[in-house]
Amino acid sequence: MQERCPPSSIRELAFPKPACGQADFFSRLVCALPAIAWLLDGEGRLLAMNPLGEAELGYRAADLRGFKPAGNPALTAGAAARLAAELSRIRGGGGGQFEGTLRLRRADGEETERRMTGFALDAGQAGPAAVLLLLPPLAGGETAGEAAAARALLDAIETAAFLIDRRGLVVQANRHALSSLGRTRPEVLGKPLISFLPPELGAARREKGLEVLARGEPLRFEDSWEGRTFLTSIQPVRDAAGEIAQLAVISRDVTEERQAEAERRRLSLQLQQAQKMEAIGTLAGGIAHDFNNLLMAIQGNVSLALFDLDPSHPQHALLTHIERLVQSGADLTSKILGYARKGRYQVRPLPLNELVQETAAAFGRMRKEIQVVCELASGLPPVNADRAQLQQVLLNLFVNAGDAMAGGGTLTLRTALVEAEEIPFQGYAIRPGTYVVLSVADTGTGMTPEVRKRIFEPFFTTKKMGRGTGLGLASAYGIVKSHGGYIDVVSAPGRGATFYVYLPAAAAAQAAEPERRKRPPAGGRGTILLVDDEPEVLEVTACMLERLGYEVLRAGSGREAVAIFRERRADIRLVVLDMIMPEMGGGEVCDALKRIDPEARVLLATGYSLQGQAREILDRGCVGFIQKPFDLEELARKLEVALPRC
Repeated sequence: MQERCPPSSIRELAFPKPACGQADFFSRLVCALPAIAWLLDGEGRLLAMNPLGEAELGYRAADLRGFKPAGNPALTAGAAARLAAELSRIRGGGGGQFEGTLRLRRADGEETERRMTGFALDAGQAGPAAVLLLLPPLAGGETAGEAAAARALLDAIETAAFLIDRRGLVVQANRHALSSLGRTRPEVLGKPLISFLPPELGAARREKGLEVLARGEPLRFEDSWEGRTFLTSIQPVRDAAGEIAQLAVISRDVTEERQAEAERRRLSLQLQQAQKMEAIGTLAGGIAHDFNNLLMAIQGNVSLALFDLDPSHPQHALLTHIERLVQSGADLTSKILGYARKGRYQVRPLPLNELVQETAAAFGRMRKEIQVVCELASGLPPVNADRAQLQQVLLNLFVNAGDAMAGGGTLTLRTALVEAEEIPFQGYAIRPGTYVVLSVADTGTGMTPEVRKRIFEPFFTTKKMGRGTGLGLASAYGIVKSHGGYIDVVSAPGRGATFYVYLPAAAAAQAAEPERRKRPPAGGRGTILLVDDEPEVLEVTACMLERLGYEVLRAGSGREAVAIFRERRADIRLVVLDMIMPEMGGGEVCDALKRIDPEARVLLATGYSLQGQAREILDRGCVGFIQKPFDLEELARKLEVALPRC
């Protein structure tokens, strides 16, 4: 049976060619309406569309003409089914008008919800000859210009944004969303959003969407996809009646942000650890300094007692034993000061490989159940280091590794040459230059992260009571730092531990100083100004100087010393100056003495090493340096060098 087409008068009545009279008025009225207007035949085929419809949808009337609802590209599947149902109802005598909403699809793939009003034209027993369909925006809806502006704004956002309906079908998607999916707009619109996601991720996001629909409140969460982290929010979009009609899904890739945050946290923790170690070092150095002053008082009195005592005297052996105990105490404070980077050092260029081989051989003889493997690079430059202190570092690391391999294992020692840029950042500023790196790797029990964080703290130990002082690795840390180097450890439970020691390479070798020999104290004459804020140290040192033949002027503070020097400078041959004093420290006193007499001779005395502050003061014009605690022989030797020959 041939399909019935509406008479031409119907089409011309709605969208005629320019004419006059009633038809012309009706045409102008339809074309002036702020709504899309379609003229359909009784089966729903599009016959004509007004200019506003062409502008809003991006289709020409000719592009849509002849299509029934199911094939009309400007209708979504749901809209086509709804329109076909309304037309079927009219054909069945169900009335000449219908209303509702209809979802249209623009030529660019965007979808828009419209209010729908249909009118049957020239209806007869066989149904309407045509239907006039008006599609104005919903209340508060957007115009074509507003929609285009909104789409442009949405596309400018570097965040994936989707608009889905209650069934999860994609209604809109911005440029970034399409790019992230690797799809075009036609491939995405009208499809379930979860169909473009991995099954697990899609199922999880579907549950989140259902939760928003049920609760009616926005939801914000993070999830991952193919190694990327996304911050996603789902917002309910309500219609004019206040019901949730759609969901806005906005998902932003925050992988780099989260990685940067993790890196900032890591660096912050490392910086806090470095600052904590520095603070502990300062505290340890202060304690060791005070302890050295006590040892100085004991050592001085013992030296005075032994000075005139015949070796055959019954008390001589006891005093000698006390002196040895004082030396043991001095060794302990040396370790603490080593951690605080203020220990006693004699720095000179040193071949590291030679020292490593020598120390490793000695350790291997003591721990035969441990296999020591040396993989040392050839042609390494020397390092600027104190041999005894660096050997102490090696022994501490070897012993620590041996304790972690109680049943035996392998200790691997490697050396290499690296640049500053190759040293991992551990919260401290790394000075530019070339470094010799030593790695000490064991196959022991390893460390937990908690132990690794505290491994260099003084008095921290995981060993049983009486098995360790907790100063070995702490002093190693301080010694390495005081040599301008860096120390680090990598470890995990059951995977052993590897310590890395970085030491600055020496520019050139220097001749080693000949080893000094102990000799009896020499007599002296002249006046010495002794400055120390500790009464016990001041008194015992004064007695030692007097025993050596000198006249002593005592000053218990820096200000008192300056006053005495100003009054007696013509008589004073030498000033023995303590470095650490309250109110006016050794450096300030030295400067004041030099202003009074630029030729003033100052011997610096301290429990700290000849590094840092001591070196700065010495460079201001001091004639020498003596380390506390010292005995009469050491004092006499330093005075002989510091005083001018008459």
